[in-house]
Amino acid sequence: MTILYESAVPNPNELFIRGPQPLLCDWQGKKALQLGGQEGSLLVVPGLSLAQGWVEVDLGSEGAAYPGIAFRLRDSLNYELAYIQPHTSGQWDALQYDPVFHGSNTWQLYYGSQAQQAVDVPVQTWHHLRVEFQGQTARIRVGQQEPLVVRQLAHSHPTGLLGLWTFLPAYFANLRVGDDAVDFGLGTEPAPNPELPAGTVREWFLEGFGVVGAEANGILNLNRYLPVSEQAVRLTREMRVDEAGEFVFHLGFSDEITFQIDGEEVFTGENLFHVSPKWEERGYVRPDQAVSRYLSQGTHRLTAVLKAREFFGFGLALRLEGAGYGWLPAELCS
Repeated sequence: MTILYESAVPNPNELFIRGPQPLLCDWQGKKALQLGGQEGSLLVVPGLSLAQGWVEVDLGSEGAAYPGIAFRLRDSLNYELAYIQPHTSGQWDALQYDPVFHGSNTWQLYYGSQAQQAVDVPVQTWHHLRVEFQGQTARIRVGQQEPLVVRQLAHSHPTGLLGLWTFLPAYFANLRVGDDAVDFGLGTEPAPNPELPAGTVREWFLEGFGVVGAEANGILNLNRYLPVSEQAVRLTREMRVDEAGEFVFHLGFSDEITFQIDGEEVFTGENLFHVSPKWEERGYVRPDQAVSRYLSQGTHRLTAVLKAREFFGFGLALRLEGAGYGWLPAELCS
């Protein structure tokens, strides 16, 4: 085992800090570093850029918080991120993979078995979090509990810096970093893309930007392309109907949408995060809003006007149900 960095309590003066100044303290029987306030905090180990390796740390919180490990930082606004949620201990999202794009979290777009794991991480106690990464795969584990294995990391940059991250106050101790090769026992072939339902729209034309593509899960991640200051966008796509008939548009979005067909508004809605133990109230982007429309033979233009009100993922998913249609190239929707 090759250890590149090791510190029982990282010295803030030796680290890059984005957010409130960390505090040295005693917590639950250990010397610790307290990070966070009402904004996110990022603490980066400078000069330590890895393509593969592992990071581990002890962490915990007194209440609601999201303490974790940032890795493969391209910069302070773009990185891979994994954290625990002590306040949801035992629930489906107590361990979360949440890639950050242009300064925005995106967990409403990345959820399910490839991004979340139920673990026991109660408040008021220490937990050991370890992240191992190599290629496009990461294994994230709390103690000896079942790990979360992410087969397709969202960022494309192959190397980057490492650090600690939290939203709301949390405590950190015993940070260690190594660059050993990782054997995930998954073979050498990259993970295949999941098979998406028929009718899933994979490309859109983003006004003022160009063609943008959906993620492997079929969700368009607008945070990948835009800074958080861009909070209203217009997306278009044209379809060709060969035989007139009824079509059903299954929409998923965050945070607000106005959906138009040929310039006519056919649906408006919002999908926001709510503090709730119910999965369906977390604001995940899922195509569960159905809009039925009779379309005549010919070309029809779909337009989605989206607005962001939160910083948990700005995105769109659309699946079309019907027969006798085809998509015109997204490049032609300018």
